[in-house]
Amino acid sequence: MKSPRLLNQLLRVAISWGVLVLFMMLYQPQDLPVAGLIVPFVFLFLALYGTWNLLVVLGGRYYNRSGTKNWNKRLGLVFCISAVLLIVLQSLGQLTARDVIMLTMVVVLGYLYLTRSQFNATKH
Repeated sequence: MKSPRLLNQLLRVAISWGVLVLFMMLYQPQDLPVAGLIVPFVFLFLALYGTWNLLVVLGGRYYNRSGTKNWNKRLGLVFCISAVLLIVLQSLGQLTARDVIMLTMVVVLGYLYLTRSQFNATKH
């Protein structure tokens, strides 16, 4: 029998992807105001992050690892924000290999810094 948490997460993911697809089917970018152009990227982030959390729930169900919840949450946020940022740059026609390399370096260094600073804060 499936757990309620898994079903809730599955429902959230289905709804978020459904809202994204519905929004993209109903509205044309040239008809939207400038602020409306941001909405699909927000929906995309929510759908990606929901999918990430669903994978974490599934992983926790089949590979019961305790103590990795915060790590998974931070990594998911970083991964999803980076993916959406790269898609935004691509849609603007501004994505280059240099941007990908720089974003990767900033994400890795920032993630290592935050992980290390949090580790040191819990040690004291």
